[in-house]
Amino acid sequence: MRTLAGIRGRGRAGTFRVRTGTALAALVLLGGAGTAVAAGPGTAPGVTAAPTTTTAGGGATQSERLAEELRKDPVYVSADRPRRLPRSLSPKIAALAERTGVPTYVLALPAGDATLLALVHDRLGKDGLYVLISDNGTITASAFGVDVPVDEARRIALYGTPYGAGPLAAFESFVDAIASGHDRAAAEADELHDRYHEHDKPDLYISPTDRQNQNLLLGLAVVVLPGLVLALGIRLSYRRPGRPRPAGGGKTGNEKAVGGPRRPAVVLDKGPAKRSGTTPGKGPAGRSGRAPAEPKARTRTGWPAARRRGVLPVTFVATVAAVFAVVLSAPTVFPQTIDSPYLDVTRADLDARVEEVAEGLATGPVYQDPSAADVLTGADLPALQKRIAELAPKGPVHVLVTPSDSDDESGGDDGLLLALVHRRTGQDGVYVLVDPVSGRIALETFGTDQDAARRFGLLPYDVRHPEYRRDGDLRVMPRLDRTLDAVAAARPSKGYDPAARDTELPPLHDNRLPGLFSSDFGPGIGLGVMLLGVLLLIAWLGIVIARAVLERRRARAADPSPPRHTVPRPAAALPSVRQLRAWAAADVRELTGQLAAAEQDAPGRARAWDCLDAAGLLADTGDEATGAGDLAAVVVLSRAGLDALRGHLHSSLCRLNPLHGEATGGKVPGWLTGLGIGPGSARLCPACRDALRGVARGPASREHEATERLLRLPGTGGHDRTAWDEAGQVLPAAREGIEALVLRARESASVQ
Repeated sequence: MRTLAGIRGRGRAGTFRVRTGTALAALVLLGGAGTAVAAGPGTAPGVTAAPTTTTAGGGATQSERLAEELRKDPVYVSADRPRRLPRSLSPKIAALAERTGVPTYVLALPAGDATLLALVHDRLGKDGLYVLISDNGTITASAFGVDVPVDEARRIALYGTPYGAGPLAAFESFVDAIASGHDRAAAEADELHDRYHEHDKPDLYISPTDRQNQNLLLGLAVVVLPGLVLALGIRLSYRRPGRPRPAGGGKTGNEKAVGGPRRPAVVLDKGPAKRSGTTPGKGPAGRSGRAPAEPKARTRTGWPAARRRGVLPVTFVATVAAVFAVVLSAPTVFPQTIDSPYLDVTRADLDARVEEVAEGLATGPVYQDPSAADVLTGADLPALQKRIAELAPKGPVHVLVTPSDSDDESGGDDGLLLALVHRRTGQDGVYVLVDPVSGRIALETFGTDQDAARRFGLLPYDVRHPEYRRDGDLRVMPRLDRTLDAVAAARPSKGYDPAARDTELPPLHDNRLPGLFSSDFGPGIGLGVMLLGVLLLIAWLGIVIARAVLERRRARAADPSPPRHTVPRPAAALPSVRQLRAWAAADVRELTGQLAAAEQDAPGRARAWDCLDAAGLLADTGDEATGAGDLAAVVVLSRAGLDALRGHLHSSLCRLNPLHGEATGGKVPGWLTGLGIGPGSARLCPACRDALRGVARGPASREHEATERLLRLPGTGGHDRTAWDEAGQVLPAAREGIEALVLRARESASVQ
C-alpha cells in the first residue's frame, strides 16, 4: 500500500507546536554540523540572534531563501518540477489556502520535512499554518500559534485522495479537512484510516495500457455478443425435425389406427411356413408383399426441417442492434478520457528555472536553488570559489546546485538543462550540475576547445554518483574537487565542444488517452472470432450430450428392462433351424412391443419400423429350402431394430457372424481376407476382433479359429451346413449392411 513516508508523529497544534519548532530551530542553529546556519535577528521568542552566513553569489541558507520568498507571497512554488507542479498553479493554491480560515503559508518543493517548516517559520517570524507540498502529492504541515486539526487533515489527505489525483487534489482535501474543524476531521480521518490503511486506495485515472485492454474487450464484445445472438436466432429459426410421414398424411398399411406398428403374423414357432397360393406381389394376408414406398424413403432421408417464419429477420435486426449497443454503450462503460490531472503548463513555467539560474550566475560562479537543500556549506564555499577562480583559463567554470529529474523542463536530461542555461547566460565555459537530491554530478563544456568533458567521463563511477551511506551524506565537496581536477587537467581539443547545442525541450505529456475502438481493437476482433468459435463448439457439444442423455432416458422409460447387448447367442456359429425360429419369434415380439411403446418422434423409430417390416415379410414367406437363411435374416433385422430404438444406428454387421450385431471392432485382418473371408473393407464385432487377436501365429491356427467363429447355417433337412454369406438369397445382403438387407428382404417378398 502506498503511504507517505515520515508523516506520522510530525507537528502538533497551538502553543506546543511553537515551543517544539522553536526549540528544534535553536538546536539546529547552535550545533548544526554540515549546514552553515546562523540566525538573523530573532523572530521567535527565546532565539538568540547570530550573524548570517551566505553562499557564494550572495545567497542565504535554504530556510532563509524560502522565508524571503514567503515574505513576497505566502505561496511559493518551486520552478524545479514544471511538468508535475508548474508555478502557474500558484493562484489556485492561494485560493485554496484562504479556505483554511487561518494565515497559511505554502511551499511546493521537490523535497522537505517538518524541520524545514520549523526553520522557515523561525526565519519568517509569523504564526500560522505552514504546509509543504511535494511533487508526488505528499502533504507535510505544522501549525504555529493556531489551533487547527493538522494531524487529522494530513491523514485525510493521505487516505482520502485517490492515487494519481495529483498534488493540487491532495492539498484541496487537506484544506477542506482543516476548515471542517477538529471533531468532523477526526471522525473522517478515522473512517478513512480504517478503510484504506490495509487496502489500496482506488486509482482516479487509468493508464494507456488500461485503455488498450478496454479496446481489446470492445473487440471481443463487438464479435462475441452479436455472434451469439445470430447463432441463437438461426438455431431458433429451425423447427424440430418432423416425424416421418407417409404421403398424404395418412397411416401406412403397416400401422394400426392408433399409430402403432402392425404386428406381423409370425408363425415361426409353429413349424416352417408353407407357401400359399398367393399371386405374385401379394402377401398371405391380402396385402402387398412389397414394402410401402414411404417407409423405404424414411430410411434414406428424413423430412426437411422447416424454418419458422419471421425469426430470421428478427435475428438479423437483433444482431445489428447488439453491434450498435456495444458501440454506443462503450463511452458510458469506459468514460475515461485522460490518464492524469490536466496541467496547463505554460512556456513561462518551463523557462522559470533557467531564468533564475542565469540571474544567480550573473552575481557569482555558484548558484544554489532556493528550494534545494544546502549541500555546499559555508565552510566549503570559500575554497570552492578559489578553485573556480584558478580555473578561469580553462572555463570559466559555473557550478549549479539544482535538482534534475524527469519532471523538470529538460525531462531529466542533464546535458539539455546545462545547454539551456548556457544559451540563456551567453557565456561559454564549463558548466557543472550538482543534484542536491540524488547527489549526481554532471559536466558539460561549451566553446572551450578543451577536453574537460571527456576527462570527466573517465572519472570513477563513485565520483559522478554518490555511494550509499547510512548517514545520507552525499559527500558533494570531495567529489566536486575531483571533478574540478579533471577540468584542470584538460588539454586543448579544437572543435571538441561546440558552443551551439540542441536546446529543444521534450514535448509535454499528452494526458489524453487513446480513443476507443483504436489500438488493440483490431486484435480484439480477431481474438473474438476465435472465442466465438470455441463458444459455439462448446454449445454444440452441450446440445449433443443433452440430446444423448434425453434419448437414453426415453429409451429406458420405454423399455425398463436391462439393455440387451449384442453378444453371440449360445452355439451361435452352428445354430439349428429350431433355434433360429425360436430366436426370431422372441426378437420380433420384443421389437413389436418396444416399437409400439416408443414415442412417435423417437430418433431410431424409422429404422426400427423398417427392420420390423422387413422381418415380417421374411417371416411370412419362408420355406424349408431357404428357411434357415431367412430365419437368420429375421433375427438380424429384429436385433438391429431393437438397437435402433436404443440409439445405436449402426449399418455394418460382423463379417464372421451377423448374429453378433454391429461391427464396431474394426476392419478384418489381412490374413483373414487371404482365407477368402473379406473383402478388406469388411468389419468385425469386438468379440471376434479380440478372439482373432489372441490366435497364435500360423495359417492352421488362424484358419481354425476363423472357421469356428464363422456362422454356418443348416441346409435342407438340417444337414450340409453352408456359410451364411451363401445361404439363400436374402441373408448374403447383410455383407453390405442393414439398409441392403432391408431392401433385399422387401424385394424377395415382392418376387415371391
